[in-house]
Amino acid sequence: MSLLLAFSFYGIRRAHYEIFLVTHIALSIAALWSMYYHVEIFTNGEWNIFIWPCLFIWILDRTLRFLRVLAFDWQFWNTKATVSYDPVSNLVRMDIPMLRSRVAPRPGTYYYIYVLNDPLYFHQNHPFTLAYVTSLEESEHIPLSPVSSRRSTHRDHSTSSTESDALLTPRRRQSSTPSMVYLIRPYDGFTARLKSHCLSRSKTLRVNIEGPYGHSVPLQSYQNILFIVGGTGIAVPLSHLARLLSPSSTVQNVKIVWAVREHAFLCSILRDFKTLLGDERCMLEVHVTQDVEHKDDIPDQTPRGVEIVVGRPDVSLSVEEAAEDAGRCSIAVVACGPARMADEARRASVSMIARGFKGVDYFEESFKW
Repeated sequence: MSLLLAFSFYGIRRAHYEIFLVTHIALSIAALWSMYYHVEIFTNGEWNIFIWPCLFIWILDRTLRFLRVLAFDWQFWNTKATVSYDPVSNLVRMDIPMLRSRVAPRPGTYYYIYVLNDPLYFHQNHPFTLAYVTSLEESEHIPLSPVSSRRSTHRDHSTSSTESDALLTPRRRQSSTPSMVYLIRPYDGFTARLKSHCLSRSKTLRVNIEGPYGHSVPLQSYQNILFIVGGTGIAVPLSHLARLLSPSSTVQNVKIVWAVREHAFLCSILRDFKTLLGDERCMLEVHVTQDVEHKDDIPDQTPRGVEIVVGRPDVSLSVEEAAEDAGRCSIAVVACGPARMADEARRASVSMIARGFKGVDYFEESFKW
């Protein structure tokens, strides 16, 4: 039991999730087995009644989780996912068609993914935030102009419709079947194995999907929304945008401040904004923090609704400007990224509330394992 507690500390769960997962399951089984035989030997089974509820709860948990897998696809042995890897942006993309799903995905939630193609690890599951659901079309790789190396002030990015749309030319029409899309940064363990499957080309894998878990923040009740995100945290605003910018939505303004290291990552994500960038309520402010090959001026032509700046974002200034622009209207500040970025966003939100902007609400999206 002491080892079970020690291996459950947040640092181990975050840095070595697979170690936590294996030890958690193995030590839980060992603890139940040890308690059973300890009670059986010394009490002749008189105290077994206290062991059975523990076993029942464990079996119930596994049964309910399996039912969630069936709810996504009752043909759980035949669920397919297409995975692809972009070596330039170091990003794995996973598309999973929702052919027989009985549960509607919700923005900001996460799913546990099992990869059945791994004979030694098919029993393991790992949580990933849903980036978005797509069904209609994608666009080809977006050829962005060189990015400036200097820090930019606000500039006029209202390029013409023709110039903006030329950067987002459709590539092909997909099936009308909705697909869940995950954007995964490979490190070690499970994500490294996932990357190895699609190093040379896209590959189809057999998977199980369990979920959704987590909560969905009711952002549609706010008039203004500011997302402060870093890296793959872009999945959070992506999952909300379709609902926030729907014709029936009362949201007036959505701004996304995104800090991203690789310019190539930016290019691969922008195509997913294609159908939403045309909405005048949406603004994407991208801060490329490194890996910029060119040192020219900031390009005059960028996709409509997008501003590209080199350097880290001033989180406090972004929150202050958004709150002042909102005035007495409601505004939700949503942060998802490194701890330092979230801390700055939280402090700035508290500061604006103290200054009299009572319509500011702060939300933080982050994993806790």
